[in-house]
Amino acid sequence: MLRQIASVDPLRFTRLLFFLNTILWLAFGVSTVAGVVSSYQEDILMQWIVAIMMFGNAYAMMISGIGILSGRKIFYLLALTVIIINIILTFTDQFGLFDFITLLIDAVILALLIVSWGRFFSSESV
Repeated sequence: MLRQIASVDPLRFTRLLFFLNTILWLAFGVSTVAGVVSSYQEDILMQWIVAIMMFGNAYAMMISGIGILSGRKIFYLLALTVIIINIILTFTDQFGLFDFITLLIDAVILALLIVSWGRFFSSESV
């Protein structure tokens, strides 16, 4: 089993984690919209803005997941930027279970991207 895990291409696993993140952010966005629709609070505009940002984040995760296997530097840089911003933004609000789960996934993605740096920026790829 460990041999199978060790033989997995880091970028393919990164792609899988990006897609997992996409699903999580879509679910959280849908949940937020559902809360807005059933809510009569004064801050509904802010809840809509947060939901739209969640959908935007899901889109950025999806594009990163799709593009990471292309071998193009632009997709690597996009993926790295998306993950770093997500990690930073995790600590700007209340920290709960959802934040912890996405932080763990983001940390693994960041580590895999760092390990894969040479595939995009080696002297052979220039």
